[in-house]
Amino acid sequence: MQFISGSSPLSREELLFLAENTGTLLIGPEKVNSEEELLLAERLAKDSMREGRAIAKKMETEFLLWLSAKKDISSALREYGFSSPQNILLISFSKKKPELKSLFTLKEKKMQIRKKATPPEIERISLSRAF
Repeated sequence: MQFISGSSPLSREELLFLAENTGTLLIGPEKVNSEEELLLAERLAKDSMREGRAIAKKMETEFLLWLSAKKDISSALREYGFSSPQNILLISFSKKKPELKSLFTLKEKKMQIRKKATPPEIERISLSRAF
């Protein structure tokens, strides 16, 4: 998984079109608190896809469901979607950083997130489908 935070001169519609056609997820970076959250959501999404118990058909959407601790795609997108091309987080499971930066005309910004997640953050993600 590659993730990059930054801004793009492209319009919201152009970014969403590119994301759909490249299998890239675009979210608001302010929603992510730690790298560990991203890694846990990635692991759980890969496991659920491999084991055939995924809710979504696409890896990036299944990842979003785990990250957001939601069971429906529309509420996950509402809560975690980006609001401005000036502040986006790109997440890709197939493209490398240089290619992503070029495709999305992204000016990279350093993310202000922790390495480790708090116990409640881990619990929120890992138990989101327990019931």
